[in-house]
Amino acid sequence: MAAPSAAHPFGTDQQSRDIFRQMVEGTRPTLFIGFSVALVGTLLGLIGMVGGYAGGWFDEVISLVTNIFLVIPAFPLVIVISSWIQVKNDIPMILVIGLTSWAFGARVLRSQTLSLRQRDYVQAAIVSGESHWRIILDEILPNMTSLVVSGFIGLVITAMGSAAGLFFLGLGNISGEANWFTILYWAQNASALQQGAWWDFVIPGLAIALVAVACALINYGIDEVSNPRLGAGRIKVARRATAALDTEREAALS
Repeated sequence: MAAPSAAHPFGTDQQSRDIFRQMVEGTRPTLFIGFSVALVGTLLGLIGMVGGYAGGWFDEVISLVTNIFLVIPAFPLVIVISSWIQVKNDIPMILVIGLTSWAFGARVLRSQTLSLRQRDYVQAAIVSGESHWRIILDEILPNMTSLVVSGFIGLVITAMGSAAGLFFLGLGNISGEANWFTILYWAQNASALQQGAWWDFVIPGLAIALVAVACALINYGIDEVSNPRLGAGRIKVARRATAALDTEREAALS
């Protein structure tokens, strides 16, 4: 547990392993877990769009299942399932987190589909005899791209937090490829906090937080692009601030 130095910029852990090297080598598997969970959750969430378009008993069943998943505490359920499954790689954990985090996105897509289904171009496609799958994929889905992408990025944040919690509890693939979550596990296992080895848990924790912040900022950018009113409001605020600064500058010069 050597402190950060020129030889080891991020210090070493209880087994004299260089944390900087672990962070670099663990970036790819860490992001793989986050984006894989988001992909699973997003694909499952698209069923809400199908239910909103189909209507009838199919939509009622999808809504019932969605409501059940929304009210169930997700993380305790993930802990129970992960402790029951024999984890030998990251795939079971990815599937478990993805299967418990799709409901909110499905509800949002269903609500938007109910609105788009009444648009003239969708009704025209139905009257012209287009297949239902073509209408969903070519007419409805392209108009919800921003929602799908925004939900995907939001699921990356959820996945990073859930995976960090599971690994911290020892329910992840600890013996597998090193990632930022395993660094946190071994830091907790070695009582790094009690020993004052802050670099052993602060650095990976900060890296996970920075990825979450980056995803949130990307989401804000998507909102500005997909919502012209929001973008116009930001421009007006910026123009007002610039005008106020110009006025103060002119007053100071006079």
